[in-house]
Amino acid sequence: MVGWLLMSRGEYSMFFFNPFTNAKIDLPDLPEYYYFDTISFSSVPTSSDCTVFGILSLFNDTAWFSSISCGEESWTWAKVNSNLKFQPSHTNPVFYNEVFYCLGQDCNLGVFNPKEEDSSWTVIDGPKNPHGCDSVYESYLMECDGKLLLVSAGNRGRGVSVYTLDELELAWQRVTDLGSKMLFVSHSTSFSSTKVVEGMENKIYFPRFCGKDGVFYCLATNRYGSFGSNIRKKDLHGIEEQATLQLD
Repeated sequence: MVGWLLMSRGEYSMFFFNPFTNAKIDLPDLPEYYYFDTISFSSVPTSSDCTVFGILSLFNDTAWFSSISCGEESWTWAKVNSNLKFQPSHTNPVFYNEVFYCLGQDCNLGVFNPKEEDSSWTVIDGPKNPHGCDSVYESYLMECDGKLLLVSAGNRGRGVSVYTLDELELAWQRVTDLGSKMLFVSHSTSFSSTKVVEGMENKIYFPRFCGKDGVFYCLATNRYGSFGSNIRKKDLHGIEEQATLQLD
């Protein structure tokens, strides 16, 4: 899905845009004013099995969802009753093993299956807040090498922890070394990659800057750093967050 962005314009319009090719794919307008808490898509929008899925709201035991798949002419809306509490974290869903996984503020997981009749929604209440995961605003979910990863930054970014989901035990297991992997995290999207230049591995890259230089967290040193500025910091104090891109 590299290169494709899911974007909005006005109150009812959403579309895919590829800034590298200037390709644009429109989606049918939403029937009502949208305000998604989280939203994601399953595959490149040129694929026949691409599905867009968003959570509109979760209130008490009622959840509202909306989704649309390639070739459909209108959005599907679903109201699901659940007796399990779930409040989404500030990170978008991840399409993994043919379903969408949504991270809760307690580090539990909500699962949405768009292929089942009536689009099923369940809450996996097994995974609990692991030690060190205490910030609902700095938690990120992604897939890496066929596994679900959770990245959590502590208060004011002090300390960053990585966990992988043990699907048999339904528990988060601590990861202390990413090997050759790099993680790129933000509230809009997060993904993993293999190092392209020596020295970039085993680091987590945030949409934050020290001056004009991007900032990463190194798991080997447990410090924030930058390739351009010779900084070594324990927290994010004085480090600016990248502004959100908005289109008129």
